[in-house]
Amino acid sequence: MRNDRTVPAALLRMHFHDCFIRGCDASVLLNSKGKNQAEKDGPPNVSLHAFYVIDNAKKEVEKMCPGVVSCADILALAARDAVALVGELFHFS
Repeated sequence: MRNDRTVPAALLRMHFHDCFIRGCDASVLLNSKGKNQAEKDGPPNVSLHAFYVIDNAKKEVEKMCPGVVSCADILALAARDAVALVGELFHFS
């Protein structure tokens, strides 16, 4: 958030878009491969950003407990925590 103030909103929006189609399964994080277009590259999702936040969190979590925490869990918690931090920074209640 220090480098990009749009990250909290981006993570919340990413989580919403992930949950919108078939549930909160982190499918919005997958990359297209060959002729198979990923959800990430679909028209409603091309403006999503801050994927690096989830990638970095996943790397750190995997160091501590490999194969235990899903990307869907990380996305949900990152969105929640980012929004909570904004509230703390700006003293919203």
